[in-house]
Formats: sequence, structure tokens, C-alpha cells
Amino acid sequence: MRRGLLIAVGTLVALLAVAAALQLVRPVPVPRTVFSLPSSYTVPGPALQLPFPTAGQASLYLDGTGWVARTPGQTPVAIASVTKLMTALLVVRAHPLNPGQPGPSLTLSAADQSVYQQELAAGDSVVAVRAGESISELQLLEGLLLPSGDNVARLLSQWVSGSRGAFVVAMNQEAKRLGMTQTVYADASGLDPGSMSTATDLTKLAMKVMAQPVLADVVAMSTAVLPVAGTVHNYDFVLGRQGVVGIKTGWTAEAGGCFVFAARRPVGGGHTAELLGAVLAQPGNAYSGIAAAEHDSVALLAATWPRLEVVAPIQAGEVVGQLRTPWGARSPVRAVGTIRVLGWPGLAIPLTARAMPLRTPLDKGAVVGELRARPAGGPDLSAAALAGSQLNGPGWYWRLSDRNL
Repeated sequence: MRRGLLIAVGTLVALLAVAAALQLVRPVPVPRTVFSLPSSYTVPGPALQLPFPTAGQASLYLDGTGWVARTPGQTPVAIASVTKLMTALLVVRAHPLNPGQPGPSLTLSAADQSVYQQELAAGDSVVAVRAGESISELQLLEGLLLPSGDNVARLLSQWVSGSRGAFVVAMNQEAKRLGMTQTVYADASGLDPGSMSTATDLTKLAMKVMAQPVLADVVAMSTAVLPVAGTVHNYDFVLGRQGVVGIKTGWTAEAGGCFVFAARRPVGGGHTAELLGAVLAQPGNAYSGIAAAEHDSVALLAATWPRLEVVAPIQAGEVVGQLRTPWGARSPVRAVGTIRVLGWPGLAIPLTARAMPLRTPLDKGAVVGELRARPAGGPDLSAAALAGSQLNGPGWYWRLSDRNL
């Protein structure tokens, strides 16, 4: 009996030893990252109030950040010669051109001269051409965008697509690709009131046009010299005011005064801001309607520039969470870098945090996650999240006593 008791006790001790060994060698739970980052950061200060025109529609966009403001309930309206922005974009897509290059030349025909004379007699906006004239792609773009030559739009549409009809199809396909959901094109010049869009859609187009260096250079010119027409002038009469660097005016009786604009200024801290927008359907004649659209655009810019600022929704060293373990070890989580965003008072910037798989021991300064700020109209801006202190594994007593391993 004594022998049996000793065997039982020995067996129990052996089993306890095996259980303890298993407890000590089994994997421990991984640390859990609990972020305290808010879902968004709102730029402090009184909300931006813009002097939108009382008639028509308008929009304003800060490149890299998002929509500053838009008039509500926008519906498609005739857009006159602002149509030519899409024409120019398709030309350089079909025949790429770098700044300073003239590009291929076209020799104009008697038919081209005849169209010019007919449109001139009808009172259209035209650029003088002559049969036999040799004119480069760059000069055609200058004639299209500065004095707004309707005849040049026709020339370019036929050159790119072989026919005006095929070019209009390409215009509408490109509008769809750019997300211009309320835009339809009926011609290359804008004389047809069936070419319609909204201020929001045209601002989207402006971003693409200004991203083409050769087009950005052309719309910033006040004058150009063409082979037959001589010196032609830009109808954008507010170049240089409130940082305006382009891009296109338009007017017809159906459309009223239209202006799609881009403006650029330094805003401090090594940042340069670019504002783009559109003002459409301003009442008036060919002069006063365009002047009204330009005046309203300048007013929007003047009200916005002083309110732009660089903000830091996430700052280096800021505690953005905590690492937690079941055995009670804790470590703060800190942002390793500052995320800066160009914005304005009242702007809400979405913030997100993503944890990385972890295991202990974890050194101080180890990367444990990623922090992101994503303005609606810009790329993700990110900073790493680091462990603020050393995080060790559990002691032997906890490993032996914890039943959740």
C-alpha cells in the first residue's frame, strides 16, 4: 500500500511537471493595439463663407485637398467656348507636345479659309487663316485657347479624329472617363448650345488641363503671334490677379458669361496652393457676361486665400494609442512623424489607424502600426506609429497560472 501511494504521488508530480512545462512553452497572447485616434480632425476656426454669385453656378477646389465649396443643385447648362478645354486636352493626348516644342505643322486648305470667312461673317470668334498657310500644333492651341478660335476648334477636331462627329464621340468618352457625369458635348467649339456641363464637372476638367504642361503654359500667355493672324490676345483679362494663371472664358447668348480658372500662390511653410474653379451662366453680353464671371471668380479667390493654412492633424510624438497585454504590460503608441494638410477652417480630415501583427518582447521604437490622413481630394498621407517603451513578455508565475493560454 505504501508502495502504491508513492507511485501515485510520483505520477501526480510528473503530471504537474509536464503541465507546468507545457504552460511555460506554449505561445503567449500577442499584444493588442488600442488606438485613441479620432475618426477625423476638423480645422478650428469660423467656417469659410464664400461670396458665390447670385445667378448661375460656381465651384472651388483646392488641389490636393478637395472641394472648398460648390453651389448646390447644379444642373447642366450651355458652356460656350469653355468647351474648347476638352478639345485642347484631346489634341495633346493624340499628339503629345512638350513645352517649347512647336509640334507637327498643318498646311491649311482653301476650304479652311472659306470656313474662316463664313464664320467671320456670322460674327463668330475666329482666327484669321489663309490657304497654303503652315501652322504648328502649338500655334493652333494658342489660337484655340487665347482668342478662342471656333474655326481652329474645327480644324483640330478633323486633324485628331478625321471628322467632327468622331471627335465629339471622343469628347464624350473622355468626359465619362474623367467622371464628368453631368457633361455632354455636341461640338468642338461650344457654339452649339447642346454642349453642356456644370461648374463641378468643368473644375474636374480644369485639373486635367492644368496637368498638361504645354496647355498650362498656353493659358498663362497674355498674347501670342500666329502666322497670318499676327498678335492675338487672351480673353482671360484677370491673369495675375489673385494668383490667376489661366484658363478659359466663354460666352454665347444661351450660355451667358463663363470662366474656368486656376490660381496659384505660396501659403507659407514651403507650401504652394492651387485653387481651381468655374463660374457659369452669368448674365450680360459678350463683354459684360465674361467680365461678371471673371469678377465673381476673383472674388471667390480673394475670400479664400487668407483662410488657407497648413494644419497638422497628427503631430510627431503625439500619443495615439496604447499597447496592452493580458499580463498587464502597457506601452504608449506614438506618431513618429507629423502629417501636414493644406486646408481651411471647418474642413474635416478623415483619420484612420492600422495595427500591425506583433509579438513580445517588443523594443521601444518598434513600428506597431500606420496612421493615415486622407483629404477627400488628395492622396493618403501617412506616418508610422511606434511603441513608446519596451514591452516584455509575461513572467513565469503568470504563464503558470493563466488558464487562457
